[in-house]
Amino acid sequence: MNMMNDPRLRTDSYAKIFLYNTHETVACVPRHTIRMKDRVRPDKLREAVEQALLRFPHMMLSVERTETGFRYRTNVRPAVVLPFDGVSARYTIGSADTNGYLFLVGYHEDTIYMEYQHSISDGRGFEEFIRCVLFQYLKNCGCPVENDGTVRAMDTRWTPEESADGYEQLADREFSPEGIWKKPEAVHAPAVQWEAAAGEVVSEITFPFSQLHACAKRIGVSPLSIIAPLMMRAFDRKFGGGDKPVIAQIPVDLRPLLPSVTTRYFICFIDLPYLPEYRSLPLEEVFRRTKAFLAGQMEREQLLYRAKAAADRCDMLHKADMPLAEKMQAARKVTMDFVLEDSFLITNVGRFTMPESCRPYVLDYGAILPCAVQPFALLISSYGDTMKLSVAQRDSDMQIVGDLMSSLHEIGVEAESRSYPFVVTRYDGMACEA
Repeated sequence: MNMMNDPRLRTDSYAKIFLYNTHETVACVPRHTIRMKDRVRPDKLREAVEQALLRFPHMMLSVERTETGFRYRTNVRPAVVLPFDGVSARYTIGSADTNGYLFLVGYHEDTIYMEYQHSISDGRGFEEFIRCVLFQYLKNCGCPVENDGTVRAMDTRWTPEESADGYEQLADREFSPEGIWKKPEAVHAPAVQWEAAAGEVVSEITFPFSQLHACAKRIGVSPLSIIAPLMMRAFDRKFGGGDKPVIAQIPVDLRPLLPSVTTRYFICFIDLPYLPEYRSLPLEEVFRRTKAFLAGQMEREQLLYRAKAAADRCDMLHKADMPLAEKMQAARKVTMDFVLEDSFLITNVGRFTMPESCRPYVLDYGAILPCAVQPFALLISSYGDTMKLSVAQRDSDMQIVGDLMSSLHEIGVEAESRSYPFVVTRYDGMACEA
């Protein structure tokens, strides 16, 4: 097979842009943390990763550079698992640290950490790989677990469609931008000058999802229509106060619109505002208006227009015949201009699931999106009946987290929080090993 046509090496149209950025310009290395019942056994974990790569051969990737760009190539070296506490040990993904692999698996005491270079997957896609690793790990440890059909484990077979570039479904179609909100200038937090090697601070806010669900059902809105405006209101109280709205950038999974089993990057972004007039409204009315706005901006035609426009632009830049250094500079400008249009990013990866037989051994799950050039980022996840809001920030002032906690208590949600240092894993295509 011609390696350039190998479906395992297929790069999706949109996320190519992450190959040319670094951890400092965009959140290109998200982190997933899984707390286990028992102390992690590194030998069994490494064995599970090797097994999962046989099931997910399109994860066996390294990056190599050419005179005009970056591209994937097959990586057949052994996978590694790394001692990892998230603070004292810092690695570079795709380098010798990970044997060139574009994902990282770490362990510390009872916790497993899994990270990935965002060009190879989005959160939903990478969770398929995570589930396989965890399931195989538990089997290797002798736990009596059974696949209920929800895990793409070793009893299933890989198909090329799992590495599909979902945006190819849009290639020969045109969509209308009619109805897309024309956003004004947003409220921005002042840039925080931290040393290049400095980390971020993450606050994990946890609460029973059932409490939030009950509140949302009573008002007639979605949980996101509550969480997003509460976070934006806290941001507005600290940095706003004028006539500019706070605008959150929100990724939307395209798989429900264009059914696909792909684990590659397959999303688009919408903009969600907290408008100045919301300051004087009762919270429940803000929640209802947020729900209505989301409904209006998540029409199929609008989402597919956004997805195609962004994918085409990224793909065109990736294929442009220009020196690599110039392409990296152009890609970083495209990304930073896009990210900095809004106030911050809110990502909702949804509910993480494992077979019921695994639940006694997998006690907790959460994910973190580094804020990178933005001073703040929020990621929403849930496992079992626990919802987790992970707020990453390049700011030592905890006012926004405190305000968000108070707002949750105000609507009857009993939230708890803990904060800790978060050192972002590095990525730089020039440091990758093919």
